[in-house]
Amino acid sequence: MGPRFGSAWPTACLALVLALALPAAGSTDQRSPVPRLKLSYRELVATNSTVTLSVPADVWDFRTLLLDEDRGRLLVGTRNYLLLLQLDNINRQPRKIYWPPSKERVEICKLTGKDPQRECANFVRALHHYNRTHVYACGTGAFYPVCAFVHMGSRLEEPVFSLDAQHMESGRGRCPYDPQQHTVSLITDGQLFAGLNVDFMGKEPTFGRSLGPGNSIRTEQHEASWLNDPKFVAVFAFPDTSSREDDKVYVFFRETALEASGAKAIYSRVARVCKNDMGGQRSLINKWTTFLKARLVCSVPGPNGIDTHFDEIQDVFLQPTKDDRNPLLYAVFSTSSAVFQGSAVCVYHAADVRAVFNGPFAHKEGQEFGWTEYKGKVPYPRPGTCPSRTYDPSFRSTRELPDEVVHFARSHTLMARAVAPALGRPVFTLTSAEYALTRIVAHHVQAEDGPYDVLFLGTSVGSVLKVITIPTKNLAMEDVILEELSLAKEPSPVLSMVISPKRQQLLVGLQEGLVQLSFQRCHVYGKACAECCLSRDPYCAWDGTACSRYFPSNKSLRRARRQDVRHGDPTTHCWDTHAGGEFEESEEKVLFGVEGNATFLECVPPSRLAALSWYVQHSKKDPPQELKTDERIVQTAQGLLVRDLHRGDAGVYRCRARENAYSREVSRVALHVVPGEGLRADGAAARGPPRGAADDDRRRPPNAAAAGLPPSLPPAFPAAPRKDAYLRPLPDGGVEELCEQLWLKRPKPRFRGASVAGKWKHPQDSGRGRMRRHPGTGRQGAADVGARTGR
Repeated sequence: MGPRFGSAWPTACLALVLALALPAAGSTDQRSPVPRLKLSYRELVATNSTVTLSVPADVWDFRTLLLDEDRGRLLVGTRNYLLLLQLDNINRQPRKIYWPPSKERVEICKLTGKDPQRECANFVRALHHYNRTHVYACGTGAFYPVCAFVHMGSRLEEPVFSLDAQHMESGRGRCPYDPQQHTVSLITDGQLFAGLNVDFMGKEPTFGRSLGPGNSIRTEQHEASWLNDPKFVAVFAFPDTSSREDDKVYVFFRETALEASGAKAIYSRVARVCKNDMGGQRSLINKWTTFLKARLVCSVPGPNGIDTHFDEIQDVFLQPTKDDRNPLLYAVFSTSSAVFQGSAVCVYHAADVRAVFNGPFAHKEGQEFGWTEYKGKVPYPRPGTCPSRTYDPSFRSTRELPDEVVHFARSHTLMARAVAPALGRPVFTLTSAEYALTRIVAHHVQAEDGPYDVLFLGTSVGSVLKVITIPTKNLAMEDVILEELSLAKEPSPVLSMVISPKRQQLLVGLQEGLVQLSFQRCHVYGKACAECCLSRDPYCAWDGTACSRYFPSNKSLRRARRQDVRHGDPTTHCWDTHAGGEFEESEEKVLFGVEGNATFLECVPPSRLAALSWYVQHSKKDPPQELKTDERIVQTAQGLLVRDLHRGDAGVYRCRARENAYSREVSRVALHVVPGEGLRADGAAARGPPRGAADDDRRRPPNAAAAGLPPSLPPAFPAAPRKDAYLRPLPDGGVEELCEQLWLKRPKPRFRGASVAGKWKHPQDSGRGRMRRHPGTGRQGAADVGARTGR
């Protein structure tokens, strides 16, 4: 935040403010929305809406989170520890399980050249609900992955939290060796589906199924048409039809694309398999026979059909809807270009994903041919179809599929068409920020004027963006960044995020800690109805006395609540608004500036979306007039900078903020100008005859008295040079008291050998001969100099 009125501001600081503030005021990239509210780490803590987990220094890497919403618990996997936290207060008696690797494994890990702290430890990478009483956990185990069951108890009051260390099993194929590698996993119907690298060197990627009664299934090994250096980001399971036999698992990843022409390209993918896939009988034994993949496109349409693509998927969040077969899929993407850096959020309908997998296959005749749609006959049953009684009762298992179906599935894993986002473009883009988006969660909220999806976006610097997407008349989406919140003292990427809709909380995992964040901070928006409505926050509404949390279920209170998420227009909802033409009263601050020096009038906008305008009133008889800026008077994002103060600049300055057609006064400053002529840096009077009253009157503006300005000061007023210019409030005692304060703040003189009392003795009593000026010389006695200057 900028300086407050009345603080001492040297000219050098003002020049720095000018250098920093001018680009911020004039170079806003319209392609990226500006956060309406931005809170630093210290400011966020002051809102009392966040809690940081207190843990010892050896507990870090909060990457794996498992929420138990029904029982109000959060299970956290870190380096060598499992933590069980209460959502009501994550710092209230947290329970811990110490789960380190064996000393032998640590020594072997060190011998391979791995880092003892960041690699040769047990980093928990998988936590899944296995049943109501047990959780399945997997860790890297110092490059020797292991898995075990954690007993949680069946009731919240039951104090059970223990690791079954006697029945640990190998985690190969379920957890990576390297803690830095991307891995995703999911347990559904007692089976674990995981995408990861299954070898020590991290060169063998696979998406497979293990655990449970069935056989283990995986992707084809060393086959680039299946997986080509993939980076897995998410995996989900949701029904495809009304028959459970058609249930499928969807995995999202990015990989090097074989179908891309020219240079190496990274594409985002979605792949799916049938839950009941048992592999082939003579081909693809213990391999997927239903594995299909398609490209996910997230791009901004451009002129002449040239789109701007965000090709590298980073995270996916599944947003349930009323139809459990058609959820929404929110995905975060980033660019792969070294020239253009940006992030985007695209949303997909599950029905559109399903339609692409039911479309044509991609085909390539040979190395010298390009990829095209397959025009030949597709064998029956269609590859990728799950064996089920509803489709064809004659095929009860994938092992009964004809050989031609299995062969076709092995060589045609890619679909010809890509999955396009809803509305054909991203719902949110970020192209001018110094960070990238890393994680996403969404929450469906009911506001006074309709339902909305609020996006919480984690960044690479440890901040969270709260974004709302609002439909407009032309079927487009307006994206508004309600808040940008810094969760870490030092920049650190957001590693994981989960939400608790019941408690309206966001749990964020960072490298060094865990943060519990409330969905809303209504009180920071202001103390007026207009400020609350301007926020457009669906979690907040004006209740008649304050901006507070909005409860959509209470119909009796809803009639008295004031909220406008769609338009953010307080003029139609609040009685305390003005049309914008009146200059309502606000607290006046008095500033004192020295003529010829730089002066800064601070005006902190209530919102980063508000446009500031300045009005000046040189006389009480005249109405305020809009201030015209030039090279001397510069408007910045935090106020008004006057580079060279003139006496005619004295007056009352009003700063108004306009947002969504609503204008209000946010600052009022009475500026007094002290003449700068005849002033010396050391505070002594300038030599020469004093300036007459007529001279003073000529230099003062004719309306200075009417504006309530002080009379011209005597030339003995101590002034600082331009590099030490001060902005000070006028004391209650007037200019004389201010002068006295400045005199008292002069540096004390230094003496050699003589006491302070001795200094003020008469020169005849000093015990030292008095040096006198000799006629005809330019020399002067030291005592004469001391008597004149006080030295």
